[in-house]
Amino acid sequence: MGINIEVDLWTKHSWMMDIEGKDKINIKMLREMGDWFKEHLYRTAEIIDKLQKNGWIMGECYGAIYHLSFYKDNIDTEKEAKIELKKLGINLKEVFIMELEDEE
Repeated sequence: MGINIEVDLWTKHSWMMDIEGKDKINIKMLREMGDWFKEHLYRTAEIIDKLQKNGWIMGECYGAIYHLSFYKDNIDTEKEAKIELKKLGINLKEVFIMELEDEE
């Protein structure tokens, strides 16, 4: 057993912006997305900094598109992960906790 914490970097841009099937783009929307994206990446950096400073290890990154994964050797259950994340001041809605099964 083990736990992975996934931290979102971003999502598919066309999912976030109303651009599907369009032949023009709303410049105001693009600027607003830029502001949101900057705030999101700054908060993501804060979360990753807290994880790394507290022994969470980033899984090797080969072409990660939408998120980064972290694990910690002594965290084995979702409950333990939630307790630690709360202590670190990380909102549980800002990460995805995935319990991993042991390989046989």
